[in-house]
Amino acid sequence: MSRTAAMEDQQRLSAEDHSLPWFMIVVFLLAVSIVAAYWWKTSLPAVVRIAGGPANGRYAALANGLAQALRTRLAINVEVSETVGSLENLQQLETSQVHFALYQPDTREILEGRDGSSRDEEPAAFVSNLYPEFLVPVAPKNSSAALDRIDNRIWCCNDRLSGDFAVTQLLLRHIGSEGKTVNVEHVSYADLPKQIAAGHVEVGIICCGLQATVLKDLLTSSLARLVDVPSVDALARRNTSLSRDVIPAGYFQVAPAIPPVDFQTVSLHAQLLASNDAPVGLVEEVTRIVTDARFQRRHGLTELFEGGTTYATQRPEFGMHDGAAHVFYPDLKPFINPDFVEGTEGIRSFLVSLIAAAWLLRRWWTRRLIRSQEHRLDRYIRQLLELERQQMEVDGEGNTEESQRLQTMLDDVTILRQEALSEFTAHELNEDRAVDCFVQMCHALSDKINAKLTRHSLNALRQQM
Repeated sequence: MSRTAAMEDQQRLSAEDHSLPWFMIVVFLLAVSIVAAYWWKTSLPAVVRIAGGPANGRYAALANGLAQALRTRLAINVEVSETVGSLENLQQLETSQVHFALYQPDTREILEGRDGSSRDEEPAAFVSNLYPEFLVPVAPKNSSAALDRIDNRIWCCNDRLSGDFAVTQLLLRHIGSEGKTVNVEHVSYADLPKQIAAGHVEVGIICCGLQATVLKDLLTSSLARLVDVPSVDALARRNTSLSRDVIPAGYFQVAPAIPPVDFQTVSLHAQLLASNDAPVGLVEEVTRIVTDARFQRRHGLTELFEGGTTYATQRPEFGMHDGAAHVFYPDLKPFINPDFVEGTEGIRSFLVSLIAAAWLLRRWWTRRLIRSQEHRLDRYIRQLLELERQQMEVDGEGNTEESQRLQTMLDDVTILRQEALSEFTAHELNEDRAVDCFVQMCHALSDKINAKLTRHSLNALRQQM
């Protein structure tokens, strides 16, 4: 009997093992898919593109310095594209033409009357502040031009897609130029000294870093002078991106001092932005470059060098990119790359559903195979039914031979129950309803046989009396 049970157990385990290779195949495909997705989402692009700015400008110099550092560190191809200024840079980031760009805050809001907050998704992500850009109006050396007198009919600034043009519009609103004619022309930094020397420009509006070559060329060559900004405090208070600032006397030249006294003006942070789909690992590396003290010294990023993370993260116009946040706030960096988590969300959902379906299919198939075979209790139940049929032939009121026969049947029921229960684990005993039914049948048959034995004993006692 136990040999037959062992053979049936072997058949059941063999049926379960048939589905194991399929489960292993699913697990293998899952592992391969995760590895492939991780490589695809975290790999660097073949070419990294950076939008700089006008040739010979500060933006272009920083973009080229960043590109060289990336080539050295990552051994990848980096291209710097020449643009006319901040708004074009932001447009290229928004359309994913470039991965990084330099930008002057609020340029889009001033020139187009909108910003990233009015859209479902911000056009770019913030990486770091780099240096302050100062509002520096200039006029020919011997002219009497002043910003608070709208008798200056010709102003000039950089291109209409530049931050200079945005600040020019901001300044015109500040001094109240409505209804008055101010002709704002486009003059590049390279041509500005020639235009001022020729008398074609009455006021030039420049918003750039103090290390820009154009400022030194204009002010130290006696071609131009600084023009005071009227009501500086009011201008700074009206615009959240502007801060009250000072250019110290003698900054551009000590003897004679240029400027001769501290020049009161406003400034705003030049920001490094990244496209929303720039890989997190790439943005992390770029952030490490701009926070490297050697890079900061090489490019004159004094404020960033002194202020560190506090300066780098002040007043961001857009949300910070995850890659930059991992560098500035390393304690918040997740264990798994966010690009990988986001990029594999659909794959993971599909594969988890596939595994669940495979497991349910495997369970159904295993149970179907088991049900198609004889249950381990079937033979015990048949033997138990045979014993019940035999005990029905004995009424329990006969001679001693019938009493011994009943006693033998009772022992057979006990042995049968012990053999059957020895083949099941505690879990199977708890879960399998057939076992419970079999045990109850054993108890019922034992009660019947015991009742007949009791009746036989009572009859024997009456006969002796």
